[in-house]
Amino acid sequence: MAGNKNLKMKAQMNEDEGATLKEAYERGRFETMQRYRAILLMYRDQDKAIEARHQEELNKVCIGAKLEFLEECEGLFSMYHEKKKTEFELVLAESKLQDFKVPTIDWFKLDEPMM
Repeated sequence: MAGNKNLKMKAQMNEDEGATLKEAYERGRFETMQRYRAILLMYRDQDKAIEARHQEELNKVCIGAKLEFLEECEGLFSMYHEKKKTEFELVLAESKLQDFKVPTIDWFKLDEPMM
């Protein structure tokens, strides 16, 4: 019985399944490189989305400041149409900002909890 147990513990490797150590190393290296390249691409996309959202926020703040300036100058000059146009631009910028989605990376699903 002891001999039978030893045969089960030592799984024989078939020629077509196995590979040399160098091939296994290269395959593992390639798969690891592909995995981290994919993670870096996801991070790059997230970074670009954050930058684009920041630009939209800046645009909204700029339009809001322009509207405040027009409200302050309302007594001095007649800028009714310009004010209405700016209010419309502000509503449009706010709606674009609300529709903007930034992708989030779930590091725990990627088995990278320390990121």
